[in-house]
Amino acid sequence: MKILDIIKNSAELLGLNNERDLLDNATTSAEENLLENLEIKKLFNLIKFSIQELCTHYIPLFTSQEISTTNKKFALSNLNNFIRVNNVYKDDKPIKFKIINRNLEFSENGIYTVKYTTYPAVNSIFDDIDFLANFGLDVICFGLCAYYCLANGMFQDFESFHNSYISKAESIKDLRIFELPARRWE
Repeated sequence: MKILDIIKNSAELLGLNNERDLLDNATTSAEENLLENLEIKKLFNLIKFSIQELCTHYIPLFTSQEISTTNKKFALSNLNNFIRVNNVYKDDKPIKFKIINRNLEFSENGIYTVKYTTYPAVNSIFDDIDFLANFGLDVICFGLCAYYCLANGMFQDFESFHNSYISKAESIKDLRIFELPARRWE
């Protein structure tokens, strides 16, 4: 799913017609000019928070990273787009760890594999992020519109967009955990 499409649809929902026209004619060489527009820049910056919230609360995105420690500690800030640690392994076996002051702490030094939840990085208005297709364009747009309204003090509009956003995001989350029992034929 293209970030440009999300911002375009959100601008339309918000009634930002001038910005929508600019986005319709956007080219990759003109990204810097697009981001000079205050409203487009706001939408671009806010989409990062919207995506992070979706990955934190609704559909987690898992990744793993190999780390090495020398003082029995590893700073969580060194994990790319970190949200939450799920597990830590050493030699493919789960091990105990503590999180203290935004550091992973271990009983001994070594090389570990950290499995954690993350969110996709948004670096350009022209990025295409496949993971976002799990949510659907309307969910992401409602979330972005809600953040935009909140940032601009439009509290009634925020409430409307936020309610739609939460409702649709919850239904996606519910569908992901729904499983049919296995059928057995005799």
